[in-house]
Amino acid sequence: MKKLVVLVAVAMFYLAGYADSPSASWYVSSGEPRISCEKINLGISNARIVLENGEKITVPFEKLSSYSLDGNVYEKKMVYLNGKPTGKMSYMRLIKSHNGYSLYESNEFVFESVDPLQSYKRFYVYKGDDFHLALNEESLPSVFNFFGVKWSYV
Repeated sequence: MKKLVVLVAVAMFYLAGYADSPSASWYVSSGEPRISCEKINLGISNARIVLENGEKITVPFEKLSSYSLDGNVYEKKMVYLNGKPTGKMSYMRLIKSHNGYSLYESNEFVFESVDPLQSYKRFYVYKGDDFHLALNEESLPSVFNFFGVKWSYV
């Protein structure tokens, strides 16, 4: 009897912690209108999504154009290197949009560097789906002022 009480108590604590997870701001977009979902698990090549009605679906990253997670919007954009498209797509965090331009942040790895596992934040400006500008240290403050984003060199 004591084991049963302990088991029920543990199950209640588990369910209380699980029910507390935020879900109102999550959505996915895969070429159709945005789909509200309860939970998103991002794997290596697929996103496993639990819809608000409890239905579970798996969407390949090739078909997933954007998603929202923890209040941040991530959109799939073409990656550019030295102003030329690399042919690779990446999910970039949307920071802010202004006058048709959008400011994105991308965490990138330089595998040829001394520390290949260190990520670097890179910032890009897109006009719609078209690449407009890759930010460097000189252009960063003026572009952030244009978007009304505060920036500090830390």
